[in-house]
Amino acid sequence: MKLNRESFLKKSLAFGSLISFTSIQKNLYAFGSEENKKHRENPIAYAESLGYKNPIDQILLTAILAPNSHNSQPWKFKKISDFEFYLFGDEKKQLPEIDPINRQFYHTQGCFLELCHLTADSLMFDTIIKLFPNGKPSPKTFSKLPIAKVTIQPKTKCVHDFIFSGVSQRRMNRSVYTGELLTNEELESLHSFAKPFRSQIQWTNDPIKLSTILPVLENAFAMETNRYVSNELNRKWFRLSETSMIENRDGLTLEANGLSGIKLWFAKKFFVDLSKEVWHSDDSKQAAIGMFSSQVHSAKALVFFISEGKDEETTWIETGRDFMRYTLSCAVKQIAFHTMNQAVEDYQESRVFTKQLKQILQLKPNQEIQLIARLGRSSYRFDSYRRDLKSFLI
Repeated sequence: MKLNRESFLKKSLAFGSLISFTSIQKNLYAFGSEENKKHRENPIAYAESLGYKNPIDQILLTAILAPNSHNSQPWKFKKISDFEFYLFGDEKKQLPEIDPINRQFYHTQGCFLELCHLTADSLMFDTIIKLFPNGKPSPKTFSKLPIAKVTIQPKTKCVHDFIFSGVSQRRMNRSVYTGELLTNEELESLHSFAKPFRSQIQWTNDPIKLSTILPVLENAFAMETNRYVSNELNRKWFRLSETSMIENRDGLTLEANGLSGIKLWFAKKFFVDLSKEVWHSDDSKQAAIGMFSSQVHSAKALVFFISEGKDEETTWIETGRDFMRYTLSCAVKQIAFHTMNQAVEDYQESRVFTKQLKQILQLKPNQEIQLIARLGRSSYRFDSYRRDLKSFLI
């Protein structure tokens, strides 16, 4: 039986005294398998434990930990030799409902390539990355034309990029943040440790500016939730049960959205329903908007990744590489981050909010907001699953 929002809240209060029961306690906290934990904590050692001794395999197994939209993991690899591979986009993992020109799809490819580069660096290899070696693919030819050719070769100089040390702690954190606003010193430290950048990075921790921007982000999320095609996309990618999470090892989850404890248990038991009728009901949509509102208004700073000039596939890949570095810097500095891009997506309804943000940030006509993330503090931890490496290989 599924409850409406009012009944759910009443039921939550009524059952509050029962949370110590063993049958409920087993489901209270966000979980992650031991294998998933090992993969995150030390991906190189984990690769070796699985029998992957070749550096290319170790690089690939680490790089699939890169951030990606909807946890869709839209990568395919074709190994050419022990020192080279092609990166392809997985055309089946495109998200045209919210990403019609594949901007975020290419951001994700950039994240992957940067983590490849950093992993190779940690293994004493330099990387040569050639984009679009056979020409740019279209949405229908991702399986035929590689996005990049990656070659590794032994280092000639013992110089390392220490930002790789953040890999074990890097994760998207969608929980409600606590504490004071991030200081200018903290934000400058994040920026400095993550450099060099190809994009322009702007941040704000100014309360007045935040009070202007945060409602725009909230309204954009509400728009996207009330937009049937994008909300239906979320339903298709949502993994509710522990079984579906482990079987698919991808997609969206309540745990990754910052729910844990009794709230998680009640949401799974009584509230969230993946049937079309319930998922698209007003109660369900308002609950999602309410959760997002709590998240966005807990932001302790915002960061914007901005390009100037050409706004095309190479730019989007470069933005992804910058974002990968920034998230690793957040991990090292113990700062939580959460991307919120509903206001800068490439469909008509979203572009209304893009225009508002560009005016607030006083951007030039040839500047584009590529990515937005909120920053803050949170001890919440949940590691989204990744598929088996073999599923990515061509």
